[in-house]
Amino acid sequence: MRPRVEKTPAGPDWAGAQLRSTIRVLMLPALFAVAIYGLHLRLGSIGLYGFVVVLGLVVLGTLRRGPDALLALAIMYLPLSRLYAARLAPGLNGTNLLEVGMAAVWIGQAVRMRQPLFRAYPFTRIVGVWLALSAASVLPAIAAIGLQPFIWNYMEPFRGFLDQFLIFYLFVNMIRDRDMARRVIVYIMFSAGIVFLYGIQEWWGTRGYASIEKSRLLGPLGQPNDFAALMVYSLAPFLAWGAYYFPRWKSLRIAPVVLVGLKVLLAAFSRGAYLAFALEGLAVAFVKSRRFFLLVLAVVAGVYLFVPSLVPNSMKDRVEQTYQDRVPGAQIDKSADSRLILWQAAIDMSLDHPLLGEGFDQFSRLVPSHVSGYDDGVTGGATDNQNMFLYAASNMGLPNLAAFLLLLVLALARGWRLYARRDACDVDRIIGLGIVTMVAGLVGVNMFGTHVIDTAVDGFFWVLLAALARLQPADARIGTTGA
Repeated sequence: MRPRVEKTPAGPDWAGAQLRSTIRVLMLPALFAVAIYGLHLRLGSIGLYGFVVVLGLVVLGTLRRGPDALLALAIMYLPLSRLYAARLAPGLNGTNLLEVGMAAVWIGQAVRMRQPLFRAYPFTRIVGVWLALSAASVLPAIAAIGLQPFIWNYMEPFRGFLDQFLIFYLFVNMIRDRDMARRVIVYIMFSAGIVFLYGIQEWWGTRGYASIEKSRLLGPLGQPNDFAALMVYSLAPFLAWGAYYFPRWKSLRIAPVVLVGLKVLLAAFSRGAYLAFALEGLAVAFVKSRRFFLLVLAVVAGVYLFVPSLVPNSMKDRVEQTYQDRVPGAQIDKSADSRLILWQAAIDMSLDHPLLGEGFDQFSRLVPSHVSGYDDGVTGGATDNQNMFLYAASNMGLPNLAAFLLLLVLALARGWRLYARRDACDVDRIIGLGIVTMVAGLVGVNMFGTHVIDTAVDGFFWVLLAALARLQPADARIGTTGA
């Protein structure tokens, strides 16, 4: 079957010289990282910062052609920002430096083109509502513990939480046109490939460990559940790309990369991530077509019933731990049982203070008073409520949760609508399918963790959301500008 010819104008050159030029720039830090890990080089801070200066000069030289290289570099850096924090001063790190640079380019671009600095696009209003409600949750926290203790103990995580909103607004305003928005998904996939390679390199050193807990990959985030969530977000564009072109040859081109990503996801040993990936697969198959959905279900059922040997043993062992490592009086293991206890505590807090919650990040401070026997270790010492939706409700209030859920519903609806447009070019429809897939994975992985609070984990979601906003047709913004 021959590929369908793109019907929308201004699309033929989206993957032309500008994309190739930007990929060449991204190869510099990618090859630098491979050299460091492959050759076990120890450059020290002088060598690392020296390379950053050189790379910065290269990116500055590309700005006359547009901000592609700067945006792509930011996308690549987000999942690596914990590993290469580049702390320049208290409260100032590499992410902040990139944000300042992007803001300067954004302002300069608006002045040069004589455009308003803030323009309304899809999602800008609902993201602003969620931002405002999140900021308001600071008030009950300060009222409970005081201004100075909040600044000393909670200001840094609060600033990190706000980074994701800043990233969204920077990207949605810096993307110049639809062609640039289309290139964003390529930059995300390129950056995700770097994350996959990092995970494989780590797996090579941990694959022989005796227990699952010791074998779990930490990734560039330094935490296995966060890394598993990042893998769920990272795989979504690849699933969308492969499903869109299936059964054409283009769908198989990315198969090796997807297989590497799946291996890394399995080695993170996160049951929540396994479920989230399954939701992504079902979502992308269902939206692709009903026949494709039935085919996927038939293949999965066939493997499970007739060829169970194809299911990785490591995955089986991790899932079976839910019932094998039981705590006294419970039907599930201690990790899962403690989650239920923490969820109930979060529900109680949400009902006690439904408007603004207990205050930003106050769950950890208050959970001992809501859990009987907490000091005896019934939750294993956990202070995170292990559910993003309950995190929003208990810390920031039910209106905050409603705004978050509305954002996800709007992203799902607009993504699905873009995919369904037969007159849209292939990459536009892939981005629409990709955001649907990513939202499904986001919902799944955040049922068992809090993974929409840090751009190192969820940065790809916000960037892809910004690209989707810029791909909407002009009439899609009439009457619902910020929705």
